[in-house]
Amino acid sequence: MSDTATNTQYYVPSLFPALSIPARMRSKFNYSGNGVCIAMIDSGFVPHPDLTKPENRIRRYYDAVKEQESDLPPAKTEFWSWHGTMTACTAAGNGYLSRKLYSSLAYNASVVLVRTMDEHGKIPTTRIVHAMQWCLNNAKRYGINIINMSVYADELDVSLEHPLTKLVEEASRRGIVVVAAAGNNPRAPLRSPACAPSAITVGGLDDRNTLDLEDNGLYTSSFGQTVEGSVKPEVIAPAIWLPAPILRDTPVYEEASALTALDSMTDEMMLKTLPLLITSTKLPLELLRSKNVAEVRTHIEGRLTNEKIISPNYKHVDGTSFAAPIVCSVVAQMIEANPKLTPQALKEILVATARPLASYPREPQGYGVVRVSAAVEAAEAGLENLENAEGGEQNTAPISETFAL
Repeated sequence: MSDTATNTQYYVPSLFPALSIPARMRSKFNYSGNGVCIAMIDSGFVPHPDLTKPENRIRRYYDAVKEQESDLPPAKTEFWSWHGTMTACTAAGNGYLSRKLYSSLAYNASVVLVRTMDEHGKIPTTRIVHAMQWCLNNAKRYGINIINMSVYADELDVSLEHPLTKLVEEASRRGIVVVAAAGNNPRAPLRSPACAPSAITVGGLDDRNTLDLEDNGLYTSSFGQTVEGSVKPEVIAPAIWLPAPILRDTPVYEEASALTALDSMTDEMMLKTLPLLITSTKLPLELLRSKNVAEVRTHIEGRLTNEKIISPNYKHVDGTSFAAPIVCSVVAQMIEANPKLTPQALKEILVATARPLASYPREPQGYGVVRVSAAVEAAEAGLENLENAEGGEQNTAPISETFAL
């Protein structure tokens, strides 16, 4: 009897096993943002399958650079397409290219996509203001409930007179929730829209890519106060190790496809296939002369790690730019559960049901980590029944501790 099977060597792939957003947020409700529309003001976009298949959920695209509207963003990927597409899929992607694994919490929400980055990589304040005004002007037309802003103004102006801050306050008065990324530098002051009093400003959580709450720590985020003395950020959400799409027809996608294929092969097959795929990667050509399997695999693993590749279609990303759209998706579930809640009520529920990180200073985390199930349950019950919701005792203690730089 042959013992071939017992001698077979199995190689464990090097791919990074990123937790999905629903898993790391411990979402247990069936809400999915159905009937809710999220406007994403960001760098730029492509019509990614996680937003367009099996049904298109992009309600409108507006190019604030060219001041043009269309049904869909351009299909061709540009350098400004990456950040916006990634944040949009974090907020409302359905994980179509991962068989639903890397979906958002609001995978049935519709989106309005607004490009703000120009061909020089610039996003001036005037363009963000224009994009925000366009959203307000068209909010009823497209049913916009939430505006996500993972961009910020140039000026260090926290006054209520800043034009972007004034529009955030106007949006709140009209019943539109504005969620803003705090920024990624604890030594840098907050800028608009993160400093706007009515915005839900989101800082970063580092959950170490595990489900163990004891592993939770702070991601480096900006923080501060509004002119009225309110704490910013109000809450934190995962801001690192997050799955986001790799855009098709790009060198990054080509390399990710080649590396993941090589990584999954047997030693013999990998060495035979390497000459066919190496030009699609940034692996050193000297590896073609190597017969050392361990050396080749070390280089492959290094590229996968450096490029943060999860699969041919996804990589992991970090920044409060991605924490904010996660909170958008939570808010979308809350609105679906109770459409009568005002922006202020939604913020109060998020704050009251958040979980503080006990061993970390309070200012950079606000009232703590967003808890999806507690917030949605409280939204279902209504603000007047907040004390009886899963969140338990209301989390409204003043935040007075200072952050030691």
